[in-house]
Amino acid sequence: MQWTPEIESMFQTMATLSSAGTTLLIPDCELSYLRTSDVFFMKQIAFTFAVPVIVISVLFTWSLIRLLCRCQKCRKIKARDYKNYTILSCVLMLFLCYPTLVEVTLTMLKCVQVGPKRYLMASLEETCFEGRHATYVTLLTVPQLLLVVIGLPVLAGLTIIRNGEHFERYDFRMRYGLLYLGYREERAWWEIVIAFRKVAIVMISTFGVMVGVDLQAFLALFVIFCSIMIHLIGKPFDVSQASFLLLHQLECAALALCWFTFWGGLLFYLGQEKPGVISEPVTIVVSIIIVVANTTFLIFSTYKFFKEFVKDYKKKEAVRRKSLAMLQTSMLVGRLGASGMAFGGTKVGGTKVMPAPSLFKNSAQLVEEAEGEDGPRPLARELVLGPTVKRDQIRAGSEWAM
Repeated sequence: MQWTPEIESMFQTMATLSSAGTTLLIPDCELSYLRTSDVFFMKQIAFTFAVPVIVISVLFTWSLIRLLCRCQKCRKIKARDYKNYTILSCVLMLFLCYPTLVEVTLTMLKCVQVGPKRYLMASLEETCFEGRHATYVTLLTVPQLLLVVIGLPVLAGLTIIRNGEHFERYDFRMRYGLLYLGYREERAWWEIVIAFRKVAIVMISTFGVMVGVDLQAFLALFVIFCSIMIHLIGKPFDVSQASFLLLHQLECAALALCWFTFWGGLLFYLGQEKPGVISEPVTIVVSIIIVVANTTFLIFSTYKFFKEFVKDYKKKEAVRRKSLAMLQTSMLVGRLGASGMAFGGTKVGGTKVMPAPSLFKNSAQLVEEAEGEDGPRPLARELVLGPTVKRDQIRAGSEWAM
């Protein structure tokens, strides 16, 4: 499409921020001394084995961390947590790299018609579906389409669907929560829909040049329109809760913004193809609206993210402090009970005797029991009969043994 320079700059910035895989996994600059076709096929070989390489790298990294922690005697991490962190890291890395893996896989099929033959768009020296290209398509592209483009979303969906009863378990939530947290329980598999939406957009971006810019824009508008309708009908978020209602609104706003951006690109294309149809002031106004709308949405969504993050952190800190206070109270009550300090009881041989108070009673319960029906009771010296009586008597001294 004939984007204006301002919009192209915005796209480049957002692409760098939003797609870590595109920035991390494209080695074109380092291989610039080789022929274009050789670099292209080398990348295809590398990306074919990207998934097992990512998994092996994550396993090696966490094994090394575990070994170093064991040698340096740092904070111990449970074996169960190592497994959780390893699986979570694999899921996260594959989630980030998936759009790039799809794009690189489909570029092998991106051919342009020149005369009677089709040539590879990445290197016009290579004839499509002949010789080396046919071999690479058979051995690399077809397995990637089946195992990566289709296989990864299907595997993730089956993992979520078959473990619906484990959603609230700590281990499962830690490992696969990235794929289903935030969605309704009935729509926990909705990430599959998002994945195939990404595949559709990447396919339009990859093969759109072969069908023409205008048809490419119409296909993109059609996919975004279908995505909006599927989202509104499927209702993946629980809109009865304020936080999930915000997610629903942000998703609708993002899809509407995508549709408007593609519509603006089509408008610019028509203005370039037929000069005079679209006036320059209209082009400037539409460019400003697109840049401002996308930037505002990015800033607002980032602000909401950090706001919710801080809110969640403060909530967890409050729960942690409350739990710590209750634990300290329980320990204090336990020590008082073990040393013979309690309220009420009867005298046996001149000594106050009664069972120790429960270790899990808080201070409010103890005060309530101490007051009784007739008002506050005086503090009584007691001993707990049992295996520790003699030890307690020695510690407390002769005053407590009376």
